[in-house]
Amino acid sequence: MISKKKIFNRLPIVLLIVLMAVSGFIIYAGPFKELLSQSHHIKNGLAETGNAASIIFLLGAAFLTSIGVPRLILCSLAGAVFDFKLGILLSHLATIMGAYLSFVVARWLGRASIQKRFPKIISLTQYSQISGWYSVFLMRQLPISGLYNSILLGLSTVNHLNFLVGTFIGFLPLGVTATLVGAGVIQADLATIARYLAIAAFTFYLLPLFLKYILAQWRIKNL
Repeated sequence: MISKKKIFNRLPIVLLIVLMAVSGFIIYAGPFKELLSQSHHIKNGLAETGNAASIIFLLGAAFLTSIGVPRLILCSLAGAVFDFKLGILLSHLATIMGAYLSFVVARWLGRASIQKRFPKIISLTQYSQISGWYSVFLMRQLPISGLYNSILLGLSTVNHLNFLVGTFIGFLPLGVTATLVGAGVIQADLATIARYLAIAAFTFYLLPLFLKYILAQWRIKNL
């Protein structure tokens, strides 16, 4: 018979697994893929809230990111609703907030229990001569869900500041690109649409290269 102490010790892990399963079901069953096609209605609805529109979008997008809604959909939606400048500001801040919420929940619920049972789990900050935030940046480049990235990082030894810095930088390339695409598709004429999409294409290829160059120089200076 399992003792009450063992049940209590396993409860955080069980809760974390349940939260992941519920989030996965919500994303699978929810109409989130249709958000972009509803951008006009969303824009009109937010306009009716006046000055609160930005805050409502910020908090809503942060929550959706925290439960696993693909952030690039939200970035494109922000571009379509607010245009590029305000859209990139709101979407970038919102997706970082959402990712951080997932990180905090995973750390609070599961890290102590999982590291006790599996001491070698995901030593993300153990790279030789690489700081913690750079480990987070590398994780953000992996082709897996941002939610699972945040949870894995929450179970690791990465501290809060390194998580935020690495996520801020790691989210930029595709976030900027997706927001530009969203802002482009709502433009009134084909020439403007083409210009936005061309800039998005250049950003998609050039911004990652620029970031890699800057980070490579940083690593050289810190060797």
